[in-house]
Amino acid sequence: MIPLGKKLAELKRKAGTKNICLLLLACGLLLLSFSSGIFSPEQEKEPKAAAGEPKAPSESAVRETEKTELELWEEKLKALLSGVKGVGKTEVMITLSDSGEKIVLKDVASGTKSLNEADGSGGTRVDLSSEKTESTVFESDSVPFVTQELPAKVAGILIVCEGGGRADVALSVVSAAEALFGVPAHRIVVLEMK
Repeated sequence: MIPLGKKLAELKRKAGTKNICLLLLACGLLLLSFSSGIFSPEQEKEPKAAAGEPKAPSESAVRETEKTELELWEEKLKALLSGVKGVGKTEVMITLSDSGEKIVLKDVASGTKSLNEADGSGGTRVDLSSEKTESTVFESDSVPFVTQELPAKVAGILIVCEGGGRADVALSVVSAAEALFGVPAHRIVVLEMK
């Protein structure tokens, strides 16, 4: 086997330095054209909104998301309680007191102004005034910059289960729901399933 250095020297002698540079340049351009799809940033998965369309999600889309989150909570609670001894088949309904809250970033500017006046008879007057302005910071044209999202608050929970007629089972179910959602016991109702 011939060492690489000798092969390059022989190739340079036969083809000439100018031809080797052109060949390397062509190979580099070819590699760049093929690799541009590999190294380019990922394309956006969501289509951009057309001009004139609102960029913020619609209220119905937000409700749909909240609905799915609520249904997910209900399904998880149902699955957990069904696995508890004596509970049996379970149905769950959770009600919300609000839909959560989004806290947006505010730009706050404040200042104070002091005015001291003296009149000819020796009296003085001091006038203090303060000013505060607040404006919302936006990510893009109409989407406010959200700094924190507070989850929806659970108002009450209804649990219907096969073992709901037994006091010990009902107590266990209420305790579990109370611990998971932070809802007081008087807002959790356990009923026996027919």
